[in-house]
Amino acid sequence: MSVPVIAHASPNFDARQRPVDLVVLHYTGMASLDSALKRLCDPAPLAGHYPGPWQASDIDPETALSRVSAHYVVARDGRVFQLVDEEQRAWHAGLSFWRGLEGVNHNAIGIEIENGGHDFGLPAFPAAQIEAVAGLVGDILARTGLPISAVVGHSDVAPTRKLDPGEHFPWARLAAAGAALEIPASPVLGGAVLAKQGDNGDAIATLQEALAGIGYGVPVNGDFCDLTGACVGAFQRRFRPALITGAVDEETVALLFGVLDMSLRLALPRRHS
Repeated sequence: MSVPVIAHASPNFDARQRPVDLVVLHYTGMASLDSALKRLCDPAPLAGHYPGPWQASDIDPETALSRVSAHYVVARDGRVFQLVDEEQRAWHAGLSFWRGLEGVNHNAIGIEIENGGHDFGLPAFPAAQIEAVAGLVGDILARTGLPISAVVGHSDVAPTRKLDPGEHFPWARLAAAGAALEIPASPVLGGAVLAKQGDNGDAIATLQEALAGIGYGVPVNGDFCDLTGACVGAFQRRFRPALITGAVDEETVALLFGVLDMSLRLALPRRHS
């Protein structure tokens, strides 16, 4: 590990069942670094210990919460904390899917980035923090031999549930550092809507095949369903954060097939569960 890390062990992990082939970026979504570290290291979390907009105001404070963790937490000032050894499975992605595999915790390294997220106004990510994230991700890719296409957001692997690391996350700065897939140039901005929820047909199936080829867990059935819309929205959040509609317009098509081409050129062999 060439990036300096601060040991901050979490008891919340178990054994992997698949080799690592993915890096998932999250935001912590909590009010402070201390509260996030406490939550990620708590072996018996209770609702009353973590009040916030993510749970009902009348919840019984003794309600048990799910145990969670991540391999790393990157603070706003650039400090990097290691909570779980990379050889172990941390519990960060929950119900998830990418490139043919469900439950990506088994094959992913999870990185939590200190940020209040949508519940706290989606603050900007400081330069020192992004520099540290890029360094950490770059180090992981160099050690594991993974391509930059292996770096995704939580919203990519869980598009119906999650929005992090969010539309303010500066993916382009990671790409410039060689730590994420670059955003391809698009010849159009927005453009006419070509497909939306409720549409169906062969053109929809082609779009779904492209999303699935990148890695999204979308059915290829020609039906622009809720899940298809969620995957389109996640793709836009990642590659066109200025306009997230969940509908497919001309720019989205150009970006989609550009990303697919890059992903196919970089992709590791697909694994099956």
